[in-house]
Amino acid sequence: MRRKNRKWVALAVVLYLGVMYSAFRWSVGLRRPGEESLFIQRQREEVRKMQAEQAEQAKRAPQPTGELRLKSAGPSYVAARYDDSHVAFIVTTDTESRFNSSPLMRSGNPTRISAPAQPAAPLAGLQELWEPDTHSLHFFPKIIQDAKHGDLWTLSVSPTLTIPVSIDRAIVAPTGCNLALGFLAEVPTEQQGRFAISTSDYFAVRRTPVEPADPQVLSQIAALPEWKLTPAAKKQIQTLLIARMKQEVSSIDATLRANAGTPGATANEMPIANPLPRLKEWLHADKALVAGEGTLDFDVRAYKLSPDGLPRLFVRARWMLANTPVFLMTSWFRQNSQAATNGSASQSDSLQLLFSDSSWSRMMREGEAHGSLGDGLDFATILNEFDADHDGWAELLIHSDEGEATAITLYLYTDQALVPMKAPLTRSTATADVCLDP
Repeated sequence: MRRKNRKWVALAVVLYLGVMYSAFRWSVGLRRPGEESLFIQRQREEVRKMQAEQAEQAKRAPQPTGELRLKSAGPSYVAARYDDSHVAFIVTTDTESRFNSSPLMRSGNPTRISAPAQPAAPLAGLQELWEPDTHSLHFFPKIIQDAKHGDLWTLSVSPTLTIPVSIDRAIVAPTGCNLALGFLAEVPTEQQGRFAISTSDYFAVRRTPVEPADPQVLSQIAALPEWKLTPAAKKQIQTLLIARMKQEVSSIDATLRANAGTPGATANEMPIANPLPRLKEWLHADKALVAGEGTLDFDVRAYKLSPDGLPRLFVRARWMLANTPVFLMTSWFRQNSQAATNGSASQSDSLQLLFSDSSWSRMMREGEAHGSLGDGLDFATILNEFDADHDGWAELLIHSDEGEATAITLYLYTDQALVPMKAPLTRSTATADVCLDP
């Protein structure tokens, strides 16, 4: 380039940059106050488009149809392994105080049932069982009075195994501060081998078998212990968990503010030296959580729970502030990739957050959670999976730590929510001295 032309080239470059800068300032000036930039708008539009596509995929996906069949079969109860040939299950709880002069225990001569050499199913709390005598039967509910020795019930052992069990005897079981009533049932001799090799100690039992789906679906339901979480998938889950936590915190705090000062909100407060955090303290903690000051840890369990064979991820998450648990939540994710069945989540896989449950966090803020709740990530645990109607959708038996009590509940899994099939088997964690009347 000739020296005499350089000044014209430089001038042209300056003019070009000036025009571009003026155009940029002009476009900014066109935006109304608070309006987002085109880049941010495009990002938000892409997110909305992805969410719409996921919602459309969810509509097209097959939905479970077994809720009516499961409920038509009558109540289902949680059964716990008692020994190699028996299960115990409770049909009614909170009937009488175990320490008052209960007619269930004082009438006749109840007999302590010998405990097995190797106790099983500790989460059910059915290690101490009593057999009432005939003099106290008229105090029992109709379901106990009408039962006869040898009556057959149906026990769901696994997604592919259902066996009959026969009633051995009625039982009375102390559960925390109260007495519960139920049955000890025997596994038939020809089924005891299959029952013994089950890796779970917790099952579902029904008086009437469930009507199978038509046509039946070959079950793929199973835990995936070899499933691996890649760093990219872990980061994606973490991002979605934090966003959902903020939504849940906002909802919980709105309820706390609305209920502040009502009789229900102050029912758990002590008149003097109340150690429970007050409303303002919880709101302050939640503000810190939303600001990102909490420490998040979580674990992931993968399962096949539906006919499509895609993994569903069960995530238990906990946020800590100053080494204290302040927010607990479970979430379910679907891994939208056929390649996901190879036992890992690749970087290209799309993880969709289906639904969450933060009821433990709500209990903490309402003063209903005590003890060791939140000390670990075991506040919710899947104990077993079934497919009683053979439609390819799982029923899940889930143990939940609720502070002053624990619960084992049978749910039907769907991609929208967990549907409870029966009132849970609850057990108070209170010690004997707390149960005694003053």
